[in-house]
Amino acid sequence: CSSGEGSPGSARRRRGMVALRLTGMVCAMVAGYGGPTLHALHAHRSPLLPHSRASAARVTSSAAAAPMPGRGPRGIERIGSAKGNLFSAIFMLNCLVWGALLLPAMFVASKMDAQHRTLVSRVGNFWGRLVLRVSGVRATVIDAHLLPPAGEPIMFVANHCSYLDIPVTGLLYRPLKYISKSEVLKLPVIGAKLALAKDLCVTRGDRRSEARVFIDAVKMLKQGDSILAFPEGTTTIDGTLLPFKRGPFKMAISAGVRVVPLTIVGTYDAWPKGALGPTRNVPLSIRVHPTLGLEGTSEAELCDAARDAVQRGLDEA
Repeated sequence: CSSGEGSPGSARRRRGMVALRLTGMVCAMVAGYGGPTLHALHAHRSPLLPHSRASAARVTSSAAAAPMPGRGPRGIERIGSAKGNLFSAIFMLNCLVWGALLLPAMFVASKMDAQHRTLVSRVGNFWGRLVLRVSGVRATVIDAHLLPPAGEPIMFVANHCSYLDIPVTGLLYRPLKYISKSEVLKLPVIGAKLALAKDLCVTRGDRRSEARVFIDAVKMLKQGDSILAFPEGTTTIDGTLLPFKRGPFKMAISAGVRVVPLTIVGTYDAWPKGALGPTRNVPLSIRVHPTLGLEGTSEAELCDAARDAVQRGLDEA
């Protein structure tokens, strides 16, 4: 009885397997474009809201390669590796292409509103929503009715899981100023958006930069702009909520604005720390919690109340 190794069907199967492996390698390379930069930024700590060196040291390659909870990879998620697959490549390509196409609109918008750059922020939010949609990612807002009136300046605070947190916050349809690390300005397209929108960027280890960002944030809030900050100061290592730093709450008290906690769910499972891009297409959500007032509340109490709300959202997800 013949083994069939020389049959046409066997040859086609071998060629198919070779093509599949080559495709996976190419997609992993595409997803890895700029990968070292993104990985390095994922590991950086925020200078405004610092964490211990021990926390950063826990970010290891073994953690990046650890199996993700829930369902296994499906469809295009199978083509590639744990750090980058075909889904990663498609998502990152959508991000860069649509961002580049929208940059002229952001530039024009920056000239129309040179002070607040509100329209630039709106175009940036649209960019995030568009990338999620064309990439086939399902994202929803929970309890959107709890959002304060659109004209009220608010300090939004949220848990920080991955770079996917930014496009998900675009679902709030609010022109937000983000507090980010200055290294993000070096990223293609994304850095240009940050500059055009006048988002707040902090230089790591530079006390003057930290003081300048604090002053600028309070000024923006008093002028009517809303800000989104991640009080953990870094992305989560394993999906759990880290302690909150008080910087954003001190800004809110100094400016006399209320605080709205937000819980973001799914972005860690989609883009775990150490990956070059989102490796799983999972449902994402952002939950809005009741607004926290400032009356009779200290900086520490406001910080604790916000973290408790975010943690409840994670527990209920």
